[in-house]
Formats: sequence, C-alpha cells, structure tokens
Amino acid sequence: MRLQCLLLGLRNPRRRPQASKQSGLARAASLVALCLPLGACSPTLNWRSVTLEGVQAALPCKPDQAQRPVQLADLELTLSMAGCESDGGLYAVSHLRLAQGAQAQPLIDAWRAQALQAMRGTAAPVSTPLAAIGTRPALTVYQASGSNPRGQALQARWTWVQRDRDIYHWALYAPAISAEMEEPFFNAMQWQ
Repeated sequence: MRLQCLLLGLRNPRRRPQASKQSGLARAASLVALCLPLGACSPTLNWRSVTLEGVQAALPCKPDQAQRPVQLADLELTLSMAGCESDGGLYAVSHLRLAQGAQAQPLIDAWRAQALQAMRGTAAPVSTPLAAIGTRPALTVYQASGSNPRGQALQARWTWVQRDRDIYHWALYAPAISAEMEEPFFNAMQWQ
C-alpha cells in the first residue's frame, strides 16, 4: 500500500530490530524511494476536502488512508494518515493523540528530526510563519531540502499543529514545490 510509505521512517514498535547494517536512515530512505514513483493520481491538482480525526484538510487527489502503531520520542502511539500523490508531489496529513500528561514539543521535535533524516536533509529546516486565516490557526511551515534515495533533489514543507492532546502534521514532498501546490494544501485546514 502506497500510504505506508508516507509514514516516512516513523518506527513501528511491533517490528523486530533490523540487522545492524541497516540504519534508521537507510530504512527511511527506502520508504521515501517507495513513495516517489508517481502516477497514483491524475497529473492535475483536483483539490478535495478530507476529514481526519477532527480536522478538515485539502488534498489534490483521492487519498489512501492508513493507521498503524509508531514509536516517536520514546512513546508508542497510533498514527492515522491520509495522503496521495499528484502532479509530482506527495501530500499527507497525519494525526497522533498523546497520552494524558505527555509533552507535545519533544514529540514534534523528534518527528521533525526523523522527517529531515528520511529525506537526507543536511541543514536545519527554515521556518516561515503563516498568519491565521478564517478558522485556520497561525502556522509555522518548515522548508527543507534533501534528496531521495536515488540522489535526486527533493524539497519538503511541513507543519505541526497541536490542539489539546492531538497533534496534526501536514507534509508536502516534491522535486520542486510551487505556490499552486503549497498554498491550497496549508490554507484549507479547518477544525471540525
């Protein structure tokens, strides 16, 4: 299933440890390689509303949905995700619910570090604030550059939003990200 590749290196606590030769980075890079062969959707951006765990998002094609256990910041959590590929981009919206009393910021920091590692990024992501519009809260969108497992250039845009114990994540990956790809994706968020 293509959506499994969208989980981009988040550790599954139920899997047995891999041989020491295969690092977490290599596993994550392999997952990104599975994601990049495009063609699951039409080459045009056909935006549609998708609801995931209390948030409404926009994706440019019919999404796959999946849920699985992951390990992040020493926590075992359930990750829900909706995502698709269209016009050279990979779009995903994810959700995690924290246990009562768990700290959100260390989890978000670990998630961002794993996402950067999965795309072989070498520099810290640059953050860009976006003002609140309508029902969408203010966001900080992180921009990162790296490469896919074949060594081809890859750009990413990410944001994380916390609402009570819920953490939501928007991720966009493409060789080159245009405003036509980015703006509708990040601006359509609405709480349900």
